[in-house]
Amino acid sequence: MADTPLKIQQKQLEILLQKSPKERFLIGAELIDFGRMVMENNIRNTNPELNDLDIKVKMFTCCYAKCFTAEELKRIIHSMKNYFYDISL
Repeated sequence: MADTPLKIQQKQLEILLQKSPKERFLIGAELIDFGRMVMENNIRNTNPELNDLDIKVKMFTCCYAKCFTAEELKRIIHSMKNYFYDISL
């Protein structure tokens, strides 16, 4: 969506570029955390029966389904589940 006027976008960029690299990094990290939280909450709300591991698997699949073949995804998900069960024992 591009509903912000160009003049405002330019001002936002100007403000962002005045920040130190550390501040810009922290802003980016906060945005990633926020996006992850929104995605997780959406999955939880639409799939209340899923446990924490299934939610992590669904999030991974949503983010990376186009990056891996179906076979690679299957192997990665299998590894995620094995890892989770190994550390929970």
